[in-house]
Amino acid sequence: MKWKYLWLVLLFAFSSANGAENEDYKICAVGGYFSGADDRFLSGLAAHLASKKKILTNPICIAVWKNAHAFGVHHSKTGKIESDAEGIVVQQASEFSAQVYDAVSASISP
Repeated sequence: MKWKYLWLVLLFAFSSANGAENEDYKICAVGGYFSGADDRFLSGLAAHLASKKKILTNPICIAVWKNAHAFGVHHSKTGKIESDAEGIVVQQASEFSAQVYDAVSASISP
């Protein structure tokens, strides 16, 4: 339950932040989600991108990553989405995954 409250606080903080910063922190949520779901490729890629943006060690990114990690663990075990915040993270992770695989496919297509 405390994760839901933390997530709501973080979403509120993001809503008042600069739009570009908000986009940057999505990579933290995506990375945390895939880390919790034990997808090393996508979580590693997200960590690399967050590191390049110099936000991986930012306290906000760390908090978002940890929270999304819990969502990834829960979702990978149950297949259920139990909150709006969890649904947002799952959607962002799905979009990120699709973008990555589309880019990889395009680069190796005959």
